[in-house]
Amino acid sequence: MSKIRTHIAEIPQKIGETITLMGHAQTIREQSAVVFIVLREITGIVQCVIERGTVAWDVVKQITTESVISVTGTVVKTKSTESGFEIHVSEIKILSLAEATPIPVTQKGSAEVTPEKSQDWRFLSLRSPRGATIMRAFSAMTAGYHEYLSKQGFIEIQTPKIMATPSESRAELFKLEYFGQTAYLAQSPQLFKQMAIASGMERVFEVAPAFRADKSFTTRHATEFTSFDGEMAYIESFEEVMQELEQAIRYMLTAIKKECGAEIKKYFGVEEIQLKKPIPRITMARAKEILREMGAASEEPDITTAEEKALGEYVKEHFGSDFVFITQWPWEARPFYHKKGVGEHGEPISVSADLLYKGVEIVTCAQREESYEKLCEQLREKGLHQEGLQWYLECFRYGIPPHGGWGFGGARFIKQLLELPTIREAMFLFRGPTRLMP
Repeated sequence: MSKIRTHIAEIPQKIGETITLMGHAQTIREQSAVVFIVLREITGIVQCVIERGTVAWDVVKQITTESVISVTGTVVKTKSTESGFEIHVSEIKILSLAEATPIPVTQKGSAEVTPEKSQDWRFLSLRSPRGATIMRAFSAMTAGYHEYLSKQGFIEIQTPKIMATPSESRAELFKLEYFGQTAYLAQSPQLFKQMAIASGMERVFEVAPAFRADKSFTTRHATEFTSFDGEMAYIESFEEVMQELEQAIRYMLTAIKKECGAEIKKYFGVEEIQLKKPIPRITMARAKEILREMGAASEEPDITTAEEKALGEYVKEHFGSDFVFITQWPWEARPFYHKKGVGEHGEPISVSADLLYKGVEIVTCAQREESYEKLCEQLREKGLHQEGLQWYLECFRYGIPPHGGWGFGGARFIKQLLELPTIREAMFLFRGPTRLMP
C-alpha cells in the first residue's frame, strides 16, 4: 500500500511523527556527513536532513535541483530553520529527475531573467513560493466571488464566446471564419447578461474568458483575460449596483486574506488587504476639479492613466482608501446601452462609474437603459447599426425590469492588490499582441 502523503502546511501538527512528503528539491546542500534538501510544494517549504550511513544517502547523490522526490522521515523541532522544524529522512524516492533549468526557479538570481523569458518558461517561474501565492490569491478571489454572489441569490450562467455580431462596438474585436460566415470572439458577456435579466433570472453572474483585439503594450492590458461579471434586476437606483459590488469586493478580499494573507505579506509586503471602510464616491466633475487643484488635469473628457494615478494618491491621503468610485461619466465616453442621465451642470452623462483601485481603473459598472425606443435612439446616436443587434434589442420589447451591473478583469484586480509591475504576472498564461505561446 502506498504511503499517505502529508502536505508541508500540516507539519506543525505532526511533530515527532514519521510522515511522507512529496515535492520539488529546491536546493541541495552537501556537507561531509550530511546533505540538506529544501523541499518545496504548493503549501510551503521545509528542510530535509539526510545523514551519511542511512538508506537515503545513496539515493540523494543522484538528485538534481528541481527533481520531484518523495521523502519519508520524522518531524523534529529545531532552532536552525525559520519554520522551527525539519525532517530527518529515512527514505527518499526519485519520482522525476530534472535537467538544469533555463531560468532560476527561486527568487535568488531572478533579477537576471527578463519578463519575456519569464513568460517563455512560465511553468518554471510559477514554481516559486511567490508565483504560487499569486495563483492562490486568484483562486481565493474567484471562490469568494462565487460564494458571495450565490449567497445573494445570483444565478451563475455561461454565455457564448462566439458571436454573430460585435458584442458592444465594431472596434477591438477578433474575427474568425465560422462555417462560411464571419463570427467574433466576445469582448464581454454584457448583451447576454441583459438577455438573462429579460429571461426572468433577475440576478446573474459569470466568470469566463473575454477577448479584446487591442494592440496595447501596457502593464495592464491583455488580449484574453478572465472577466468577472454581474447583473441585477429591479434596482431603484444605480447606488444599489455600487453597494452590491462593494460588498462582493469586501468578501473577495477577506477570502484572499484568509487563504494566503501571511504569504502575501511575506512575498509582496502588502499588509492592507481587507476593505474596512466604505468606498468613497466622487463625481467626474469633482474629480476634474481635484485634478486641476493638483495640477494634474488633462483636457480629455475621460480620465487618463496619469489622472487615475493622481486620484488614487488623493483618495489615499484624504479618505484613507485604496478604492474610489468615479461617477457621472460623460455620455460620449460610454456604450449605447448605459442609461443616459443629466449631470450637475445639465450635461448628458452616463449613469455609471469606474472603480479605481490604487490608482488604476479595475471595474466599470452602470445602470442600463431598459426602454426599447431609447435604446434604438442611443444606438443610432453612437453610430451603430440596429440590424446587427436586433436579436439583443428584442429583449426590451416584451418587458424587462430596471437593471444594472458590472464587469472587471480578475488579473488586473490581483495586479493592483499585490502591487505587481505588470498584469502578466497575475495571469497563469498571458496573451498579448505578440504572445501566443506557451
